[in-house]
Amino acid sequence: MKKLTAIVSAFVLTLTLSATAFAAGINQDSDPKTSDVEVKTSISPTYTVTIPANTTVTFNRLSTSFGSVKLDAAQINPGYAVKVELNASGKLKNQADKNKTIAYTINDKNGKAFTAQQYTAAGQETPLTIDITQAAWNAAFAGSYSDTITFTVSYVNTSAS
Repeated sequence: MKKLTAIVSAFVLTLTLSATAFAAGINQDSDPKTSDVEVKTSISPTYTVTIPANTTVTFNRLSTSFGSVKLDAAQINPGYAVKVELNASGKLKNQADKNKTIAYTINDKNGKAFTAQQYTAAGQETPLTIDITQAAWNAAFAGSYSDTITFTVSYVNTSAS
């Protein structure tokens, strides 16, 4: 009985695993004999963005490399872009006394302040620097300073008004 149950179960399992293929029909009464079929696919928008890692700025250095914002991979719709926004206070805060700060800017390779950029193709990137003036260094108190920078990445319609 167990053997019969096993054979029936195997047969039923085989039937459930079979896939049905549907073919286009060709009418034998037509000449020439042709048939049209449609092939489709769909790709959802996807992207991978690299942002800078934690960085330490050396005392008295006026410009420190902060890495790059880069669109590493992208499958995006026409008329859309991957937008990367940067939000920073612009002040490194002394850990012992938050009222003591060092002003800084985050700039692109042209020295322009980076706040946002839109990317439409894989490989596009924006190298960044953290810049602190000599006057800001000269006015700084001793101690450890830090700030948190937030990057926001979004998928945006560039053709919308």
